[in-house]
Formats: sequence, structure tokens, C-alpha cells
Amino acid sequence: MPSLAKIRNIVPMTVDNYLFEFSFTDDSLKNSAPGQFVELWVPGVGEAPISVCSAKVNDTIDLLIRRVGRVTNALYLLKEGDTVGLRGPYGTGFPVDGFSLRNLCLVAGGLGAAPIRSLWQHILNNREHFGKVILIYGMRHSQELLFRQEFKLLLRRHDIELYLAAEEIDGPALPPINMQVGRVTDLIKEANLDASFQVAMCGPPIMYRYAIKELLTKGIKEEQMWLSLERHMKCGIGKCGHCVIGGLFTCKQGPVFNMSLLKLVPEVIEC
Repeated sequence: MPSLAKIRNIVPMTVDNYLFEFSFTDDSLKNSAPGQFVELWVPGVGEAPISVCSAKVNDTIDLLIRRVGRVTNALYLLKEGDTVGLRGPYGTGFPVDGFSLRNLCLVAGGLGAAPIRSLWQHILNNREHFGKVILIYGMRHSQELLFRQEFKLLLRRHDIELYLAAEEIDGPALPPINMQVGRVTDLIKEANLDASFQVAMCGPPIMYRYAIKELLTKGIKEEQMWLSLERHMKCGIGKCGHCVIGGLFTCKQGPVFNMSLLKLVPEVIEC
């Protein structure tokens, strides 16, 4: 059953992507880990699976929510102080313990920056436990950049390498931020990667095919790559079957999978 959560803060990121901060009292939500998801319930409307978007989940949790369907449209009609329901966390997240003392490359495409944000925040909150960190983020248009202010701060740090690119750069954007014209694959080619890196990746399926190819040319093996899949995880507990692909329950065995497993399920990677 969902636990009650109150909308504490709403921050517009782009036209149809808002960052919602929810406060709650359910201790189970405090166990949320990077890469996991929760089910958001709007009373009288329904539920939708949303990726955890913040590393620290104590009495609040951040969820980046795109206005795209019935549930999220109803959520956008609410205001700060209104109440919704949350249940979870669910699924298998990124293996943060296995990443300890390793060099890491985080790759995000478009809305994939949301779950990757929880991972980079965790790493930077525990920076002494990780090796070199490279963050690669690509999008279609510069106006679609998420967490703009946060990226401005990341660019000032010396303990993380940040690569940003958009296929199209046009129009005013505040605060201004430096990025190059290109795609995620261009950034992977440019980045100083080698076979020592573990990779955490989230983005559209079409991105995976080409990003994986470029990572392999860097000497990074499939078993060093971790991918987060986007599927409609309706129940979250492996009962409804909506998220099954190739015999895998995305909601339980994922949404984060090791590439050595996914290569056995060819329909996962869009060709």
C-alpha cells in the first residue's frame, strides 16, 4: 500500500519536466538506492513508476517527473502542500558497493539524467571511496538540459570530469552553461576512458547500441557495463507482467542490468 507523502517543493527543469520534492514518514522509503524506483499514486487517478532522483533519502525524496500521461498530468495540477502516495523502493539499482575504489563513467542521455543523478550525488557524497569519475550527458536540444544549476556547480569541481553535448544548441538558457554540439557517442570518443572503468548508463534504447559499441573500442568489457532499462513497471513487484522482456522482470531483476546478461536478450537493445 502507498504511504502518504506531501509535495514540499516543485522546481521547473524544462517545459514538461519538473523536479518534485516529497516529504514522508515511511521508513521503508529511506532505503532507496541509486537506480531504484518508486510507484507514485495520485488519489483518484492511478499510479506511475518514477526513478529515484536523489542520493540522500531521509525525510524527503526527489523525483523528476515528465508530464506525459494521465497520472503525471494530474500531478501537475497539484501544488506544494498537497498529498500523494508513494510505495517502494523497488527493483535492483546500480551496484554502488561494487563500484567502490573503481574508476567510473556515468553516461546519461536525455531523461536518463534523472536516475544517474542519484548515482553521481551518492558518489560525490562519498568521494573518497571512488576512483576517477567521468560524467557524460547528451541531449537532443540544449533547451532540454536538466539540473542546469547543479551542472554549473559540477563544472567547478576538480574531482569529476564533465562532458556535455546537444545535437542542437539554440536560444537563451539561464544560467548559461558551456556544452558542445554532438551526441553521447561523440563524448565517449573524446573522454579519457580505458579498460579500468566501470560504466553506469541510462538513456533511450537507441542510444545503448551505439554507446556500447564505442565503449567496447575503449577496451571496456560488457561485464563492466550497467544499463538501466525504461519499461512500464505497473505493479513494481513482479505480478502484472507489464515489464517482462525476454523473460526478465524489469521491476525485480532490474531496472539496472549488467550488459553480460542483456546481450542474451537481443530485443532489449534497439537496432
